[in-house]
Amino acid sequence: MENMYNNFTPPPSSPNPTGGGGSSSGGSSGGAAAGAVVGSLISGVIGGLFAKGEAKKARELQKELEKLSLAQQKQLEERLQDVKAETERQSLVFQFLAVQNNNEMLNKIQSKRYTSYIVLGVGVTILAVVILKLSKK
Repeated sequence: MENMYNNFTPPPSSPNPTGGGGSSSGGSSGGAAAGAVVGSLISGVIGGLFAKGEAKKARELQKELEKLSLAQQKQLEERLQDVKAETERQSLVFQFLAVQNNNEMLNKIQSKRYTSYIVLGVGVTILAVVILKLSKK
């Protein structure tokens, strides 16, 4: 049970991008390249800070899990299994309901299609009768 939590490694922080490859031969392209480099540096620093925060939280969780007794770890593992089973059950129910809803929609479309064909057929028949009556006059 302890091995499951001891193998956890926090996600690596994103590397800070370095500026390069941009040429400043054009007047506005140099400013745009500098702005892009500054923007990427800022996003890299912010991403690194978030990654550090997540890694710190993961280490704290690891320490808390190590403090738990074997019975508490077993209980936690059982609760985790229950939650996973419940999530899977709900997923299956959702899939079943989605299929049912899809089938109902298909049936409604099919019935509307048949109704449209019937109305079209009656209209063509009436038109043919009117044309025949007019041609006899």
